[in-house]
Amino acid sequence: MIKTKGQIITTVLSFYLIALVVLVGTIGKVNAAGVAVSLTPSALTASTPTDVTFSYTSSVNYASGNTVSIVAPAGVTVANCSSSTTDADGDSTPDGSASVSLQTYTYTFSASTTTANSTGVDFCVNYSATTGNYGLSFTDSKTVPSNNDYGSALIYVGSANVVTVTASVNPALSFIIRNSADNGNTNTCALGVLSLIAVNTCSYRLKVTTNAGSGFVVQVNSDGDLRKSGSGNVADNLDIDLVAEDSTVTSGIEGYGIALTGGSITGGTVTEAGDFSDDDTPLPISSATNILTTNGTNNPGGTDTTNTALVTHRAAMDGDTTTGNYTQLVTYTVSASF
Repeated sequence: MIKTKGQIITTVLSFYLIALVVLVGTIGKVNAAGVAVSLTPSALTASTPTDVTFSYTSSVNYASGNTVSIVAPAGVTVANCSSSTTDADGDSTPDGSASVSLQTYTYTFSASTTTANSTGVDFCVNYSATTGNYGLSFTDSKTVPSNNDYGSALIYVGSANVVTVTASVNPALSFIIRNSADNGNTNTCALGVLSLIAVNTCSYRLKVTTNAGSGFVVQVNSDGDLRKSGSGNVADNLDIDLVAEDSTVTSGIEGYGIALTGGSITGGTVTEAGDFSDDDTPLPISSATNILTTNGTNNPGGTDTTNTALVTHRAAMDGDTTTGNYTQLVTYTVSASF
């Protein structure tokens, strides 16, 4: 049968379409396998040549003549390690040799591998660069192109992959005088009406808050005796006599002093200083004296009778104590050691 011109053209087009489908099918199969790459170490010191092990697991074993090319970007100096890789798959049998050209490290297999696609391959490459993050990429060539692998990883040189986080804390120091229950502020301490048969007392708490790592010191001073008139250290008939050092205020014997109870604080203790570690102690006149010391920060919150120091004023009279109203001003100062 004689074909017409149209039939001939149709036959030719069909042939090319079939050929194109075959070609497209072939191209679709030539896809290299992406594999995960690890670098040891991945963090390098800037401008310091370092041997880096480039590792991955191949999709199939390598054959003699196959190559692996590892490419570094501009700015990275590439060299062979002092002990150049000969055994890539770790089976103690030499597999090939390495060469370097500019930014590219190339390993050429001279023998077939036996464990590359199970335990992986390791290539030692020496890298040096200034501070920065650099991407290394590799491709290989195998006898069957569809078994080719590729991958990439970063080397971090210097601190280009490091974020420095900073914060600051301002120094803090506060001081309030609280009542003995520590549920309200106070600036008074009423001893009441003295008698021959009792020791009168009144109490309050010293509450210091600070973030000073070395703690704080509280000093105490007074404007004079507990007195009915005058100022400073007045005549005996105008004041309540100060209690003797290392003694106790006793009913029926004229005497006046304070008893101090320290506490505990975060990271340390509130300690009675000097003579104030003994009950009862006379208050200083005109010369500030340490009454409390600490060795850590103190941040009591809310009602807190543990982290506050309790001050108890104690007074007694005898038959010679003169009638009248007695007063004294007691001043506390606080300093912190940051």
